[in-house]
Amino acid sequence: MKVSIIGAGRLGATLAYTLTLKDIVREVTLIDINHNLSRGEMLDISHGTSLTGYTRVKTADYDSAKDADIIVITAGIPRKPGESRLDLNKKNVHILKDIVGNIVKYNKTAILFVVSNPVDIMTYVAYKVSGFERKRVFGMGTMLDTTRLRSAIGSYFDLNPKDVDIMFLGEHGDSMTPIFSLASINSVPLNAIPGYNKEKLEGIAEYSRTCAAEVIALKGGTIFAPAVVMAEIIESMVKDRRQIMPLSVYLEDYYGIDGIYTGVPAILSKDGIEKVIKPPLDENEIEGLKKSASVIQNAIKDLQDGGFID
Repeated sequence: MKVSIIGAGRLGATLAYTLTLKDIVREVTLIDINHNLSRGEMLDISHGTSLTGYTRVKTADYDSAKDADIIVITAGIPRKPGESRLDLNKKNVHILKDIVGNIVKYNKTAILFVVSNPVDIMTYVAYKVSGFERKRVFGMGTMLDTTRLRSAIGSYFDLNPKDVDIMFLGEHGDSMTPIFSLASINSVPLNAIPGYNKEKLEGIAEYSRTCAAEVIALKGGTIFAPAVVMAEIIESMVKDRRQIMPLSVYLEDYYGIDGIYTGVPAILSKDGIEKVIKPPLDENEIEGLKKSASVIQNAIKDLQDGGFID
């Protein structure tokens, strides 16, 4: 299987490196407007492949994506300290439209995996511009935020974070909502775990929702955790694990939400999004999800009113 990564900045390059460590794909291609950057990253990564495995790393132009199975879009202007993801809306829409326009010139069968922020809106734009069927266009959604929350809860209870089962749903942004009503650790409800404290866990969720801003302020960007999450999503597709992940997918009549992309549980397979899952949420969680969806709807309308998208 071949993966093309659009954007050879720190995030795209780290994803390429992580994929070589996993050794799960035949080829990784880095594509960037800055050819020196993409070539330099390609050379640096490929120099270690005799120790990591068979994955070939290449760099080229968009035409090299003609036979890619998965195309990951990481390119765009990153957040600066003090900026929200939504602040990037009008900055990145032109970049995203140009990227997708170039992709479809050469490849109309790949799966588009969008990471560029604001991811829910950029995924919607990718869907509209590409003309691809919905199952083949999805975004990272709240999978990264969910991973952060699971890691933090595992640390709080001093238990393996891989056993923590909880999700953020909604916008990959400040309005996302944690789903505590279904949360458990290896099938044991959180409130049955020694040390359970509702207020502290809510504080952990709030920290997990906003902690990326601290990383950006300290080092200029979030790189390693997103790359690990992206590689996990790609590996799930490559191995056709049919996992349920909170990804940014197109919604129709989902608790009254229609016509947008946002983070909800979905079955991911080698062919993309197989099915959107609608878990039984409590009333507060449904309301939180609806409020989060309205943030995305308003941002899309702002782009439409400004003539940025149809």
